[in-house]
Amino acid sequence: MLRKSRNPSESSVFSKIYNFFVSISRHSRESLIDLACVTALIGYFLHFALPSLRGGFGADEPMNLYFYWHPGILRCLWANVCFWSNFYRPAGALYYLPLYDFFGLNPEPYRIVQVGIVAASIPIIYWLSRLLTTSRSVAFLGTIIVSYHADLANLVFRGSMIYDALCGLFYFTALAYYIHVREQRANLRSLQITVFLLLYIFALNAKEMAVTLPVIALIYEVLKWPSLGDWKLFVRQNSRSAIPPLVAGVLAAIYIYGKTHGSGPLVEAEVYRPQYSWHTFLESNAQFVNELRFHHGPIPVVALLLLWAGVFFYAFMRRDRTLLLMAFWVVLVPLPIAFLRPIRSGACLYLLLFGWAIIFAKVVSDLILLVLKYSTSLGQSVGFGATIGTVIGAAVGHRPRGAAIGAAIGAAIAACAAKLAPRKFRACAMTLVILGIAIATQWENQRLGRAAGILEFGQRTVQAIERFRSLNLQPASGSNILLKSSFPFKNEWTPLFIASLVWNDHSLQIWLEGKNKLSQQQLTKVNYVILFTESEAKLLRSPESPQL
Repeated sequence: MLRKSRNPSESSVFSKIYNFFVSISRHSRESLIDLACVTALIGYFLHFALPSLRGGFGADEPMNLYFYWHPGILRCLWANVCFWSNFYRPAGALYYLPLYDFFGLNPEPYRIVQVGIVAASIPIIYWLSRLLTTSRSVAFLGTIIVSYHADLANLVFRGSMIYDALCGLFYFTALAYYIHVREQRANLRSLQITVFLLLYIFALNAKEMAVTLPVIALIYEVLKWPSLGDWKLFVRQNSRSAIPPLVAGVLAAIYIYGKTHGSGPLVEAEVYRPQYSWHTFLESNAQFVNELRFHHGPIPVVALLLLWAGVFFYAFMRRDRTLLLMAFWVVLVPLPIAFLRPIRSGACLYLLLFGWAIIFAKVVSDLILLVLKYSTSLGQSVGFGATIGTVIGAAVGHRPRGAAIGAAIGAAIAACAAKLAPRKFRACAMTLVILGIAIATQWENQRLGRAAGILEFGQRTVQAIERFRSLNLQPASGSNILLKSSFPFKNEWTPLFIASLVWNDHSLQIWLEGKNKLSQQQLTKVNYVILFTESEAKLLRSPESPQL
């Protein structure tokens, strides 16, 4: 019996349907793996970050909150629109004011939201890493380094670093969104350009570090189209794709001008006044690199220049577009803080850490392939791997412990190379490196002890707030109040900030003895006099008891 032949068109339809379902299945499997990676990364981050929920308020947080409470929500919202104004980091108002309205001066919700913001950045960083590297293992290794760094613990443990957390969230989101569209070989449409620019403005409103984003996006465009032989052809073909970074650059220029001119610009403050010099630039970057490798001693400027040169040379030799972008990243991204004194540290290096993390992940991936290529015998490969691991461990940690960890991991990787198939070996080797990073981070976190000190210091501000609340006093609207404080605050205006926030009444006129110069007429109008010390808050005068 002859089988009836299938119509060719019918066969084509079945083939398309089959391919469609295969594509969906493959895409779903890839998405599930990425979801598992992101879940593991967030769990890793929370292991270190959850103790910050006991952190209280940082020394600067009453001041930060007062800066947004005093002008009110409408002025703060308008400042987010007028991003070029000299209003201090208006995106912070979107964090502080809703939490204050709902929870008052209870610090725990503030810490929960701050940890949540950093945790929300982790999938974005992983997505950005995947877009740039096209390698899940490299993206995972880079992201696990960025997700928690023991020397940047104040990103989640110190409330005043919320600006760095917000800036990182919007900076990485804007860049990931932009690259996501461009990697599909499509130019951004009007709506997409608007989304990109809005995310960028939010990053600018969070912290000044965001000014470098247009430069990074423009370098990405140049590297994406490296055929520079015919400049006219290059400009004609790519001028449209450069529009979003150039428009963002115009916004950055407007922002910089607004922050550096007009009444009360940010740079008038001594700690924000740049000291432009080649020496300052190199010294700051040397310190940045030291801190990211858990080492606080000086690094020679020559070593820094050789490191930068080595990264560029390696990227050009590899002809790797991502490595080239990251080479520019580690030099350009810290520019907003590279000329400031004292030298910035901690959470200020959040954006910079991403560049070095991706470079490290790329180098590790290449070394794993190198070990696989030259693993002719078990003995030789183990020795080769241990040597490479020792060099990397010592360079990153600059301690005997780092060298020991690196040697052990390198030897284990090399031993696997002689016994496993290439694909399994690469997976096993990268897993060992990731475990080594996690163990080293745990040890450094315990050694540095940043978290414990920040938690203890944060409770002092909470105790000061409780001292003030113990008065059980709500002054009548329109009252004049004089504070006499001997509490050893870092910022001498903090008693005024705390009093204003505890009472939450804009009609009150509060003066701080020794900071506000009062005339005799103003002194006669004082309704309340309050003594504020480290041990107590005491009411010295009130309308009910003028001579108390």
